Amino acid sequence: MKEKQMDNTLAGYILAGGKNTRMGGRKKLFLKYRGKQFYLWLKNGLKAAGALYVSVEEYAPYEGLDAVLVKDIYKGTGPIGGICTGLKLCQEDALLVVPCDMVPVPDRLLKDLMEIYRRTGRPVCPSAGDRLLPLPAVYSKEMLPAAEELIAEGNCRLCGWWERSLAGCEILPLEHTTVNNVNTKEDYKRLEGQ
Repeated sequence: MKEKQMDNTLAGYILAGGKNTRMGGRKKLFLKYRGKQFYLWLKNGLKAAGALYVSVEEYAPYEGLDAVLVKDIYKGTGPIGGICTGLKLCQEDALLVVPCDMVPVPDRLLKDLMEIYRRTGRPVCPSAGDRLLPLPAVYSKEMLPAAEELIAEGNCRLCGWWERSLAGCEILPLEHTTVNNVNTKEDYKRLEGQ
């Protein structure tokens, strides 16, 4: 199949809808790295994607952000529910999805994901060998039916969503890119010490 430049639209999407229990309830989007909030690092990394959305469980305390807030409509389903909500409510054809705790931002990876999507018009998922890495990735509205089936089945794994959608997707093999996530207080202490 010959690749061609596509007109499909893309937006940036930050997943911030969790309870942050491993961080003692601290909202990760407001944590700081090198004096700047995670939100600002992620916003800068996603600026080439176009519009910016933030997936939240509740609007508070995110009302002051200069992004469109998207309140989850699939309660208790984790990231898959937040992404589905964004795909249903956004005007764009696809979302470049990043977790709120992915700092430092892998700028080259985000640029590669956007470039592949804009060239092919297909969802894009990074991989390390035969292991899919579903965040960050480009999710499209065409993937919604598979996600809704999985949610109905009680299977809310992002990798399961990609496995069900693979026929219509692009895979970006990673060799040397490191993606860091701040999952715990200890992770944050390590990051602060860098």
